[in-house]
Amino acid sequence: MESDSVRAVGDSVLLDLWIQGKFRAITVSRQAIEDYLQLGLGAAAMTEDDRREFVRTHLSLVVSAATARLREDPAAERIAIDQLGNAAPRMSGERRNGGDRRKGDRRKRDVGPPGGVERRS
Repeated sequence: MESDSVRAVGDSVLLDLWIQGKFRAITVSRQAIEDYLQLGLGAAAMTEDDRREFVRTHLSLVVSAATARLREDPAAERIAIDQLGNAAPRMSGERRNGGDRRKGDRRKRDVGPPGGVERRS
């Protein structure tokens, strides 16, 4: 995507995309981005560059939201996005579910020393 097709305008980010057979202007509000990232009231405000980079890297999310808006009004030339789907998933502290992935004892093989050297007698 060209760098000039995603630009910050005030508190929003504006991008021009070809969606469903037409070139459309899509506006993503600052509030939509901050809500998606679950930034609280005490968080520092995102800069224009931060918002632009978010939209550029989360383009599939923006296109999904724009496509949902087009279902409501298929003839819309300009689309304003105030909500970006579900909130971003939070990573839990532990990846594993707590179970042992090895269900049984390790197989014991008769192998030589490490390095793949095999002794023959």
